[in-house]
Amino acid sequence: MLVERVRTGRGRVALAALVMGLIVIGGAWTLRAQDDANLVARVNGEAITKDELFDMMFQYVGQQVLDELILIRLVEQEASARGVAVSDEEVQAELDAFAARVGGLGQLEFLLMQQGMTVEQLSEQLRVNLTIRALIAPEIEVTDEEVRRFFDENPERFAQQEMVRARHILVDTRDEAESLREQLLAGADFGELAREHSTDPGSAPAGGELGWFGRGVMVAPFEEAAFALAVGEISEPVQTAFGFHLILVEERAEAEEAVFNDEVAATIRQGLTDQKVEQRWGPWLQALRMGADVQVLIGD
Repeated sequence: MLVERVRTGRGRVALAALVMGLIVIGGAWTLRAQDDANLVARVNGEAITKDELFDMMFQYVGQQVLDELILIRLVEQEASARGVAVSDEEVQAELDAFAARVGGLGQLEFLLMQQGMTVEQLSEQLRVNLTIRALIAPEIEVTDEEVRRFFDENPERFAQQEMVRARHILVDTRDEAESLREQLLAGADFGELAREHSTDPGSAPAGGELGWFGRGVMVAPFEEAAFALAVGEISEPVQTAFGFHLILVEERAEAEEAVFNDEVAATIRQGLTDQKVEQRWGPWLQALRMGADVQVLIGD
């Protein structure tokens, strides 16, 4: 899937490289004039041109990026021909789900920053993925028997584990943590203090928001403290290898056994459909490419 390359940063770095090359040369694929407008650097008076820069970039990443751009264009054409469109709301919902899986929007932005990406760039990739899914999904059939069998074989996936939704403030010293706790008990806003003082780059911009998490996710001292708190309660300073935490639990969900109902069945059906779409993804794109008139005019 195209988005898998986004998650690792491979496809996105290549795409950025080609786009940068196109911008640098202004679309002039064969320009060879060496006037000042075509120069990007001088080394001891010797010129390096935009064309040399583009040629080098294309040599290393160009073919991979061009192949991906061709596939994206083919997907867009196929979607247009079949009247398939992905709404901004669908993209946002997918982005929200993506963020929830990694601990919130702040954490997602931090992880993307490490890969040299932005939320907007990820959204573009998610739109492509959703479009491909919408094109393939009508070809997929998931029976009621498959849905029930999956539930019977995986009941633990649908049991509600004990979870909490929490915020935290991370600081370097116990004294600072205690001082901030006194301010919170006196009525200071937790989110504002987190944005101002927390040293956790992933959650601080979001006011310390960590989202929902179950047991076995956080380091032991943090988990023990979080699950011992009542809703609305602020912890004493909790020391971990990262520093000292103040934890605020905002919601709790108690453990419940799995029950097969319409909501669970719909979730399973969607998951099995997505699984079958992923299995068909590669061959479907290959067939789309094989059936298209694609002329590559560069690189020979």
